[in-house]
Amino acid sequence: MDTKRRLPVLKTPTEGGGDDEAPERPPWQWVGFGAVAIFAVWLPLAFLAALAATRLGGVEASLVLALTVSMSSLALAAVAGGFLVGRWGTAGVGVREAALAGLSAGLIAAVLAWGGPGAGAGGLVTVVVAVPFAALGGWLGLRRRRG
Repeated sequence: MDTKRRLPVLKTPTEGGGDDEAPERPPWQWVGFGAVAIFAVWLPLAFLAALAATRLGGVEASLVLALTVSMSSLALAAVAGGFLVGRWGTAGVGVREAALAGLSAGLIAAVLAWGGPGAGAGGLVTVVVAVPFAALGGWLGLRRRRG
């Protein structure tokens, strides 16, 4: 009888035994993940806000609209990044790490904008908006966490 021998592609729970599981990530790594997620959501939204503001006409009106919509998009992005940290973070990761992710993203944005017009006040506003909204996202994520 010609039987084919098959190699297992995926480990079954009985084969692995659970000894080779990856260790949990430390909380500081979740701060970095949250900050990257904030930028990943914020940059496309800010681009769309600036595009919409330039199409509406009027320099003063478009600047005010761009700033307002950009800060709104930052708030939305901070909630999303905080939610990621709170929802999928390991044990011991929660609102504090989400707020730190917002602080990190805000400080990085302020440093990148340094030297531009209104960089001092804009950097402060960025941090003031990002931290509480990221903490809110972390709190919402913790509520959705299973286990």
